[in-house]
Amino acid sequence: MADELRLPALIFPPMPAKVQTQDGRVTIYDAVRRIRVALTPEEWVRQHCIHWLTEHRHYPIGRCSVERTITGTGQRYDVMVVDAAMQPFLLVECKSYDVKVTPETMRQSAWYNLTLQAPYILLTNGRVAYCAAVNAEGETTLLDDIPGYPTVS
Repeated sequence: MADELRLPALIFPPMPAKVQTQDGRVTIYDAVRRIRVALTPEEWVRQHCIHWLTEHRHYPIGRCSVERTITGTGQRYDVMVVDAAMQPFLLVECKSYDVKVTPETMRQSAWYNLTLQAPYILLTNGRVAYCAAVNAEGETTLLDDIPGYPTVS
């Protein structure tokens, strides 16, 4: 069905997308929220990224939340992964596959992260992805890969 919708292949591994059309509305199943959501270009990227994080990089799906409002700011994040202590670990910002993403865009995401203070940010449009470590002042250091999910010691 993705081919019929002309959804592009992304840098993430292919996934068994649960896409369906009902009453003219195309939806995809979100395993984190456990609901069907409108299949937009950004959602296509978000679901692929979540699948990659949970199935290929072994981030626990139960530690992910999607599209929640940040208390006191009115801002919404795309995906947040918390560590075992339920503290923000990785903030994921997803853009549509047709939106240009650059390392400079990472600074905007880091600013957005000042309230959450996740030590890592992943920014992707499904065609490119940038991961950065973020310090308390919001300064970023680009990484070659995302960090492994932290284990409890």
